[in-house]
Amino acid sequence: MRKTDLPDIGDKINIDLLDNKIISENKKLVSQIIDKIDDYSMLIATPIFQNVIIPISVGEIIKISYSKKSLGVYGFKAKIIGRKNVSDISYLKVKRIGEIFRVQRREFYRLEILLNTQIRTIEDGNEKTIYALTKDISGGGLRVISKEELKVGSFVQIKIENNDQPINVQGEILRCSQYEESNYNFEIGIVFKDISEKVREEIISFIFEYQRKMRKKGLI
Repeated sequence: MRKTDLPDIGDKINIDLLDNKIISENKKLVSQIIDKIDDYSMLIATPIFQNVIIPISVGEIIKISYSKKSLGVYGFKAKIIGRKNVSDISYLKVKRIGEIFRVQRREFYRLEILLNTQIRTIEDGNEKTIYALTKDISGGGLRVISKEELKVGSFVQIKIENNDQPINVQGEILRCSQYEESNYNFEIGIVFKDISEKVREEIISFIFEYQRKMRKKGLI
């Protein structure tokens, strides 16, 4: 483990509740590092879900994941060893109980969000741009809905719109199936290809920041 792999004070973190059945298993909670006691123990904000504080018990095991700029996403298991309230704000004291690991692509958190997206492809020597809408996005890929079909296995250039600046990345079509829940005809799964750590970090940072804003509004 390197010192640079550790989360810093103020870093946003995601929490997986490994034994808590209060919320669905595929939901991640958003929190923040408030203080660091040493390389193993730290103080974090008690997570809130749908504007309600989640009662995580002392002794419970959780998984914490976080993004390190230009390095990727890391995680570790931790144990809740204490609780405290300061000025009506709830905190948890946690202790790392395992080694820090780098989060693999399949473990990237998938954020459900609608974003306008342009997908450029070349078929039979002809370049074509189609307009789609994301259903969700992660550091490893995205799922979109489109009025046009795309060939599985084809490589595409993707432009994802957001409020700051567009994200441009290459991808490969993994699946394309009929979609009947809206005016869009196809649901398309895309995995990112030849993506730099810088661009992946931009996507992950966007996801973390969006979660932070939604949490502040009490929407997650």
